[in-house]
Amino acid sequence: MPKLAPRLPKGGHVRIVATAGRVDPTRIELGIRTIRAFGYHVSVGKHLYDQWGYLAGHDHDRAQDLIDALQDHDVDAVFLARGGWGSSRLLPYLDQVSFDTSQAKILLGYSDITALHLYFQRRYNWVTFHGPVVEMDWSMENGRDAFALLEGGHGPIGDGPLEPMNAWASESLPEVQWIGGNLSLVAESLGTPYAVNADNKVLYLEEVSEPVYRIDRMMTHLWLSGTLANVRGVVFGEATRCLPPDNIVEYTAEHVVADICQRAHVPLWWGLPAGHGPRKVTLPMGLPLAISEHRVWLHSPAVQVDG
Repeated sequence: MPKLAPRLPKGGHVRIVATAGRVDPTRIELGIRTIRAFGYHVSVGKHLYDQWGYLAGHDHDRAQDLIDALQDHDVDAVFLARGGWGSSRLLPYLDQVSFDTSQAKILLGYSDITALHLYFQRRYNWVTFHGPVVEMDWSMENGRDAFALLEGGHGPIGDGPLEPMNAWASESLPEVQWIGGNLSLVAESLGTPYAVNADNKVLYLEEVSEPVYRIDRMMTHLWLSGTLANVRGVVFGEATRCLPPDNIVEYTAEHVVADICQRAHVPLWWGLPAGHGPRKVTLPMGLPLAISEHRVWLHSPAVQVDG
């Protein structure tokens, strides 16, 4: 069974950690002020502001900040500072640590943080949260969504209907576990010990600033590798700034994804704002979700609300 983290209590302790690209201090401080304005105590990782090349410090230091946060019993939730690149480089360091396998801890972020979602779901069966990073995205609406879910809320996820993209995608799908995140990170996991396992699950995907031919390449890789062979469906949230060549404007990211899912005989839905657009709903990963009347539904809390 998926392992739920204890809920984030009112006034709880949030630790901010950078596992990927170097941070922008001004944006981080704005995010910290916003989180504190919601009523939470905030602390930061020792190496949050480090810089090493394009990364937020050396791999072992970023990994140690994450390990310290996850093992600190006084920390209720770990919020990731930003995405970019570099979280995958931490996975061998995480392998050297034995985390408490009896329960999860709240882990929130998206984009490059997909590597961590896949890791903790594969290694420990944790439910983690695909949602805003601290450096951006903390508008009142996005923040309210995230905290409502982390405090134990449930119900419909997202603001509007999903669009069925082929004949296998109906308006409803019973509760089934969801997994995934950023397409590039999901695709690059294949062939590693940390590869995504989407069998009998819904594979959630989103992408940003990748040309359409690269979307084609990555989706084809998922298909030819067998990753799509036993999925219950694909939900593609957004393809933000994923543009075709100027002379082939009619061949969009939607066309590519729909074509590959058609070849793989996989139900495909489109249009959940849980990606790189301005609207970012928080999506529990590793937990059963349902599609009903073209909406995504969380029927019970994604965190432990008792005890």
